[in-house]
Amino acid sequence: MPRGPRPLPRRIPAWGVWAALYCLAAVAPADAAKSEIERTHRGIELLGMPLPDKKYDTELIEPAAGVANLAKALDRIYEKSPFSVKHLETLKKNGKVTVVYDAGFPKKQLSSVTIGAFFPDFFQKEQGGLKHFLVVIGRFGAKWPTDDLAALIVHELVGHGLQHFRGRGHKDRKIDRECEALIYEEKSYQDFGVKRDTSNMIRFRTDMRTKWCGDFSRYLRDNEINVDKAWGFGKPDVPKLLGHFERYIQHLRETGIAGKAVAAAKAKRDENFTAFAAKAEKTKSAPDLLLVGKRYLKGIGVHRNARQAAAWVRKAADLGPGPAQPMLGALYAAGHGVKLDRIEAYKWYTLAIRGGFSGSKKYRAKLQRRLSSKQINEAKKRADAWRAEPKG
Repeated sequence: MPRGPRPLPRRIPAWGVWAALYCLAAVAPADAAKSEIERTHRGIELLGMPLPDKKYDTELIEPAAGVANLAKALDRIYEKSPFSVKHLETLKKNGKVTVVYDAGFPKKQLSSVTIGAFFPDFFQKEQGGLKHFLVVIGRFGAKWPTDDLAALIVHELVGHGLQHFRGRGHKDRKIDRECEALIYEEKSYQDFGVKRDTSNMIRFRTDMRTKWCGDFSRYLRDNEINVDKAWGFGKPDVPKLLGHFERYIQHLRETGIAGKAVAAAKAKRDENFTAFAAKAEKTKSAPDLLLVGKRYLKGIGVHRNARQAAAWVRKAADLGPGPAQPMLGALYAAGHGVKLDRIEAYKWYTLAIRGGFSGSKKYRAKLQRRLSSKQINEAKKRADAWRAEPKG
């Protein structure tokens, strides 16, 4: 969720896809700072992405340090919040749980800074019905004090993760999803023993109750439930409050309020996406064409469609050097949205390397071990021929 500063996947078997597609813009040209870090901690996969080759208005911590902070935050949850742990274990039993530190997230700093985000079924493969619960923590959140970072993980992973696990992620309004996640976050602060009279905690509780949970509070009042008592006069009994919340969600569905709001929001997103895609194709903007491809890959604003994604990524890659080229190489290497073609994958990795995306070297090297000399020569010929093709 968007937040102001406080005092502050199952890995896809096709090895090339994760690095080229994760965050779908993380492939940086030239010398990316540091290497990727991966470890498993308390049954949860932790990833630290390479530092982006870009200047930010805040000091970036290295991937290893970011992953270490994530591990400390998980330790705090497991040591102090059995309520949260119970739900984390539910997620772990039903899918793959991953927390990523990506210093390049969010890509742009807005007036309301995004600290972390939950991505439902990111790159999910249909394997036995298992889900993938993925949370990305950005450059700001990774430096937060342990209690705050742990509470953020509870908000995103427990709050939004449970919504996804229960099939509610696309059925409820954003305001209600945030309200529920904040209630889980509130419980973690209680369990951590965080002082409740600080300005940050007062602001947190005020925003939760009046902004994000305002409709929920009105529901309580309309049903003759003492609102102050339900909210525990500033320290709610969270399991009991969540019981009220479940009845509130059921009320929204029975009255059609939630469905109408979600449908209206979806219609607006569809309209905006269609207009954006048409403009990207008309202007032949490689970044915008790539963004359309990313949307199809992640299912943001449209239904996830690997074939459409690959087609749009191809349009961007054909315009010249850029992040679409290594991404297209990864798609061909995995057969994701296109027919598996290692020669074509080698070609696009080669073009990416020539364009300054040195991170593609290790993926091309792995791919090379699966190709014959004849196939490698064919890939190089294709790359040379492509360079002579007119673009746009």
